[in-house]
Amino acid sequence: MVSRISGLCVVVVVLQGSGCGDDGGATGGTPGETGSASTGEGTSDAPTSGPGTGPVTTVASTDVGSTGEDPTGSQGSTGRDPTGTGGATTADSGATAGTTEASTAATEGGSTGETGEGEGSTGEAPLCPLALMHAPCDDVSDDPLHAIGLNCAVLGAPWVDKTNAVAVDKIEFVAAPEQDGRRPWQVARAYGTFVDPDTQEPFWSAREGDKILLLSSGLLPKPDADGVVIVPAGEVYNDVGDGKWDEDAMPPPMSPAQGSPDPQGFKDCDGKGDCSNTLAAQWELGGGDPNDRLWLRFELTAPSLMAGDIADANGYSFDFAFFSAEFPEWIDTPFNDIFVVWQSSEKYTGNVTFINGQPLTVTALWPIDYQGECNLFDPNCVGEAPQLAGTGHSKDGGATGWYRATGGVQPGETFGLAFAIFDMGDSTYDTTAVVDRWLWDCEGCVPNDVRSCGIEPQ
Repeated sequence: MVSRISGLCVVVVVLQGSGCGDDGGATGGTPGETGSASTGEGTSDAPTSGPGTGPVTTVASTDVGSTGEDPTGSQGSTGRDPTGTGGATTADSGATAGTTEASTAATEGGSTGETGEGEGSTGEAPLCPLALMHAPCDDVSDDPLHAIGLNCAVLGAPWVDKTNAVAVDKIEFVAAPEQDGRRPWQVARAYGTFVDPDTQEPFWSAREGDKILLLSSGLLPKPDADGVVIVPAGEVYNDVGDGKWDEDAMPPPMSPAQGSPDPQGFKDCDGKGDCSNTLAAQWELGGGDPNDRLWLRFELTAPSLMAGDIADANGYSFDFAFFSAEFPEWIDTPFNDIFVVWQSSEKYTGNVTFINGQPLTVTALWPIDYQGECNLFDPNCVGEAPQLAGTGHSKDGGATGWYRATGGVQPGETFGLAFAIFDMGDSTYDTTAVVDRWLWDCEGCVPNDVRSCGIEPQ
């Protein structure tokens, strides 16, 4: 485990004009380790479900399958239209009666009519029918997978495997245990207190359904009575514990090793290393020293026409935003926290979330949309972006806007996904990813040397 030594801070002072003690509230003035506050023995608490939602569908450090039970006790009588689209389409486009029409339009490349985004006015391809039929279930559950749009099939009717739900298997969720009422992940209706003046909705709230999933290298408080996670300003410097959380390896099955013999990546994946070749340089820069690790992994099977599904899934997408106390003073340094989503599939194994050939780090995502903290000698920085109110980053660090990540798979194949977040080089400065709106994608995108896929701002 490596602390941020004073010698490196001196270098940063020279290059960036920011002193080690000028950290906007970090304990001790440097992002060094604070020691373990963990009360557990290296095992994490199991994710919990909300009232009346029945058995937990994920547990820490244990592979489990779907239960197939109906924990609602009413066969899904939730008051929500099970064919709703979460606002992605027109009001009637998710109805069951429109499924055939939507599927035909997507398959034949027809006009969007009332099934695509923008009510057909843009001339763009219609939304994938698999996405049109997707029905959120997070209004009846606080399960972390349900929050992002996965595994609703375990709730029973009206969620049906591959028709309007995405079933997952072999679930493993590994996170540090709760400490003083806080933990590294939360399911919430919103993050922070800023309300968008245009929509009158919480700014960091659900992109689909009712809830979002927060994954952090720090500690997050429980949602309040309104379901909002509120972090006081400056409370973004936490150590979740030692032991397994700070082991010097990427969470399995991830590997920083280059998985492609081509320096540019994306060719001839070896099935073990990172075929994008985007992780190795950052891993080496950080001394191979991850800390405060959290990861969630599972397997799922892509729908296919051959299996009787309504369309072929050639990929998937999900939305996320990235918050970090590392902005802006630790850009281009070893202290560059990472959010990784790793795919293990027939054609591609490796990181699927990257930008300009780099993994999702403070450095790669800079400049950001919402700055809480300004670099010294930056006359153009206003700082204290109001959108960061209640996130803990209103004066410390900052956040990106929403991004959408897209990956590609083979229709009908069973593949693995793993989400992980961790500090690099220290155990103190927190980074949080907000994740939501996981959907099948009919087009998909398999990274290659011509089209790297990666992420796109929303």
